[in-house]
Amino acid sequence: MGDELLQDIENTQTQTQKSQVDWSQSNTPSFIPKIWGRLYSTKVSLNGKHCWKDTNEEYPSYYDLVQPEFSLGRALNCSFVMKKDIIKEIIVKSVSKHHFVIKRNLLEPLSPAILTDLSFNGTFINSKLVGKGLSRVLDDNDKISVTHPNVKMFIYKDLLKNEQDEVPKEISMKYYISKVLGQGACGVVKLVYEKTNCKKFAMKIIKKSRLTNGQINNLTDPKKIMNEVTIMKALRHPCIVSTEEFFDSRDTVYIVLELMQGGELFERISQNGHLSEQLTRFYFRQIVLAVKYLHSQGITHRDLKPENVLLESREEETLAKITDFGLSKFVGEDSFMKTMCGTPLYLAPEVLQANGQSCYGPDVDVWSLGVIFFVCLVGYLPFSTEYKELSLRDQILRGQYRFSHKHWKNISLPAKLLMKRMLTVNVQNRITLDQILNHTWMQDPVVITRIERLLIQSTQVNEFGRLNLSQNCDEENNNSNKVAVLNVMTGKRTLSNSFSLCEPIPKKLRIDNFNVHGFQNDDSSSTNSFCSGT
Repeated sequence: MGDELLQDIENTQTQTQKSQVDWSQSNTPSFIPKIWGRLYSTKVSLNGKHCWKDTNEEYPSYYDLVQPEFSLGRALNCSFVMKKDIIKEIIVKSVSKHHFVIKRNLLEPLSPAILTDLSFNGTFINSKLVGKGLSRVLDDNDKISVTHPNVKMFIYKDLLKNEQDEVPKEISMKYYISKVLGQGACGVVKLVYEKTNCKKFAMKIIKKSRLTNGQINNLTDPKKIMNEVTIMKALRHPCIVSTEEFFDSRDTVYIVLELMQGGELFERISQNGHLSEQLTRFYFRQIVLAVKYLHSQGITHRDLKPENVLLESREEETLAKITDFGLSKFVGEDSFMKTMCGTPLYLAPEVLQANGQSCYGPDVDVWSLGVIFFVCLVGYLPFSTEYKELSLRDQILRGQYRFSHKHWKNISLPAKLLMKRMLTVNVQNRITLDQILNHTWMQDPVVITRIERLLIQSTQVNEFGRLNLSQNCDEENNNSNKVAVLNVMTGKRTLSNSFSLCEPIPKKLRIDNFNVHGFQNDDSSSTNSFCSGT
């Protein structure tokens, strides 16, 4: 790009800012168009010699993008009609009636502009062919060419781009950074678009200092980091959120993940108060299958909770996928326990006893599964700091969970027995994953068949369906504001409070006839009791 064009862009941006200030004064029109982008014609620089005609007539040096759609071609209904009086005739003849279209969802904050190539002779972004029927994300200062890489028509300026997004160049070259999906004590998660195919992902951004209290120990070993990342990327299971890419900088870790559209299991429980046994069985079986797969790969999750179980769609019967596994692998055992990035409400007794010093096995995940199972069925936590009879630590170490007869009275006996076997303090007596899958309560042919159908469909999509999704990439999902992502916020929206003082005020489940503490409003002593899973 020539110096003349750069100077022109800077001058016109300054003029636009001044004019917007003038518009804000009194006696101005009631409607001020919001300019979301600008196309600078390359005829103001020497690079435009292949496209624009040399003419003395005054034509705009740039075109403001106000409407959600901008089209270019020979057809008269295009936003920019290719005419022989300003464009060289040989170029006009090679341009399609509808050559390309640029769309932007103005209702979705920070969504990118998407260019779709409709031509036979090609549309190029930064000299790279888009391809007929395919789409690409437009980013700031991208050069748009038609019919040939050298026929540069426009340079695109993104006026809505979030200038505060500072990521390494290797990331910004590949991904368009969009809105924040969530944030908390341990990091932030943003929606990102892969530029070449417009596919959406979630990018988890973790500051290393937040993970290790300023002591970057394990994270400074590139070999160890990449080894763990290789393991995470190699994990392939329909019920595990996939890790697409990993970037490591001096002070920040960036993890690109599969984007889930159905929200957290926590949200599904919150909306309904609790889940039916049938629906609990449907989700829980998938979660157990995922944990079993992780264990077969030598990975213990160590932070299983409803916030870390994500649903693929808003449908009731959908794939459930676990996420946030392996976080402790990056921060190390000791720092994991000290920072309590995982909420202690779901931690197994042996984890609390270890206190970051001694080892424990994969059985800790079975205990966490028991807490999830408990919450799904009755909608309140088995252990909480708000149960004042015992400290949270003692409740867990003794396996004394809060048992509300009112909430458990309609739950089947096999479900109660399965819950108790998972919340067993003695690891030797605790039920195994295989025993859970073979438990009487889990044997429902209808549920098993439906899950198998979903798993097969997901596997087929992953193997054969990594198709070009660009035909829909110009549209945001209507539920994108409810999208759930890999949650590094850890204490975010916990069912009760946790040890971390840096976490936001927790969101609590509301149960009919229960106050916010999980006790009945009337005399709870007659219906609530502590039961021990020893």
